[in-house]
Amino acid sequence: MRKFARFAVIFLSVIALRAHAADLRAIVNPAEIKSVFPAPAKLRVVNVWALWCAPCVAEMPDFRAMDATFGSEVAFVGVNMDDMLPEASPKPVAAFLDKQKIAFPNIYYKGNADALGKYLDFNGSLPFTIVYDSKGKELWRHDGLIDREEMIARLRDLLRRKS
Repeated sequence: MRKFARFAVIFLSVIALRAHAADLRAIVNPAEIKSVFPAPAKLRVVNVWALWCAPCVAEMPDFRAMDATFGSEVAFVGVNMDDMLPEASPKPVAAFLDKQKIAFPNIYYKGNADALGKYLDFNGSLPFTIVYDSKGKELWRHDGLIDREEMIARLRDLLRRKS
């Protein structure tokens, strides 16, 4: 009976770890970012960030809260830029996302930084956030640290306009 109990505890622990594992996907082509979003989302938010960017790390709990607030109406995707540094690895990024309990998908971007900048039309300054509608039309962009309350108000306004 003890062996079964120990096995059950280990089995349930593994399941719990998998349930909270970060959804971190490696992507090279910037155009693949749009494939990560679920189809029914009315708004799609892309947040470009890195672990070495203090404001990026500081705003991550705000994105987690907004993701929980809006449910399926607003889809969030993070695009992590840590691979731009030599000797970088996705492991610390996944560990950070796990620790922060980030449920929305994140991309570990392994492509050319200039290609991403051109695709998203940004200069590489982090953090950087863009909101699109479900058809891919850009509705709003923000350079720098977001203000959670301001962004929630902005997203609610954009949702009202889309209804």
